[in-house]
Amino acid sequence: MTAAPPPSPFVATLCERLGVSYGGWDTMSPLPPDKGGPGSLVVFHVDDGSTPPAREEHLQGSGIIREARVFPDRTEVYDGDTLLARYDDLTVMQIFG
Repeated sequence: MTAAPPPSPFVATLCERLGVSYGGWDTMSPLPPDKGGPGSLVVFHVDDGSTPPAREEHLQGSGIIREARVFPDRTEVYDGDTLLARYDDLTVMQIFG
């Protein structure tokens, strides 16, 4: 199996601030309307020291998922429905540059 590509700079920043390691997979898409308004949804896998869920070997990433909802004025990071962190200095502008 090949090594996972590195995270995007935005996801690397989120992992660093959350105090977790990158778990090998991330993706970005428009924020769905039911998630709070215009913005981006960043889904990424982390290695937080916990036991990863049982998964098929061919799947990429750790299986431990965090979700960042990125708005024009903030980023909110969730573990399921639990808000883990809010960063007022990380916005949609930082995703791409």
